[in-house]
Amino acid sequence: MSPKRLIADGRFVVPAVLTIVTVVYLIEAIRIGPPMKGGNMTPAFFPIAIAIVTLIALACAMVQAIRGMATQAESEDRPRGGISAKALAVTLITAAYLAAFDVAGYFVATFFYVLLLSVIFGGRRGWPFKLLAAVVITALGFGLFELVFQVRLPTLWSQ
Repeated sequence: MSPKRLIADGRFVVPAVLTIVTVVYLIEAIRIGPPMKGGNMTPAFFPIAIAIVTLIALACAMVQAIRGMATQAESEDRPRGGISAKALAVTLITAAYLAAFDVAGYFVATFFYVLLLSVIFGGRRGWPFKLLAAVVITALGFGLFELVFQVRLPTLWSQ
């Protein structure tokens, strides 16, 4: 397996790019402060935990891509010569979400993030279903962090 082929295959490149984004996210989460203080979770706990779990998953995906490329037959259907359009779109949307989260707040950033992902992966379902899914997922996420974990999320009106 040549390094050029490894780089050209989106199954390795996408997790590698997301790893870089996640490391930057982890560094920013660590700047918030320690994850635990006085035996209690702080606002930094979940961002740090999510980043660590994401890094582990991305490392597994990159190892699987390397192993899969070594044994994969050429006839298998996959994007040739680069990253698939969906993988690139998810990477760009995720980067935009991370950038917009602090500026636009949780509700706006998360609603559009979920909506755009549902457009990419939503299949044949129509816009009403996609809009409803984005509203429900955004509300459930807010409830989970604000009410259950008692972690304050940035909002547009609290800026």
